[in-house]
Amino acid sequence: MLVIAGYLQYIYNQSSQFSEEDSAQVGDAVYVDNLDVSDGDVANNDLKTATASKEANSYFAQAKMDREVVRDEDIETMKGITDDQLASKEAKIKAQEKVTKILETSKKESNIETLIKSKGFSDVIALFADDGSIDIVVKAPAISKSDAAKIADIVIRQGNVPFDKIVIKPMF
Repeated sequence: MLVIAGYLQYIYNQSSQFSEEDSAQVGDAVYVDNLDVSDGDVANNDLKTATASKEANSYFAQAKMDREVVRDEDIETMKGITDDQLASKEAKIKAQEKVTKILETSKKESNIETLIKSKGFSDVIALFADDGSIDIVVKAPAISKSDAAKIADIVIRQGNVPFDKIVIKPMF
């Protein structure tokens, strides 16, 4: 788990700017901007878009890490109860049921995220709430009605969530 968290942090925090002393080799990515364009509005809009994208990347990485940390803590707590010699049989059964529910929810969220990404979205996070609703946050400047329908279809099929309990939000 720590390896995954470290990897995600590394990927999303890599700097996209190079100093002038860096030498580019064939195949290397090179940072290019249009801040020297005579029309300042175009340059400022692109800068705002780049900033929004960095904020979105950070949001998705942090949300996924936070979700995993909370789940790992919950599972550890439940395992502590099932391993406790003094815990009642009922408490152990409830703890095991909660671990099973956490794992099932995690699998559903993962399936939903994978299928939504397959529709062309670069990043997505699915978060089930305790009331049976689900929030889907998609990395996109906006979501068309067609895309929203595709996302809702995936959530209904994979998460067994009714349409009125699905909330879809763009973040870019």
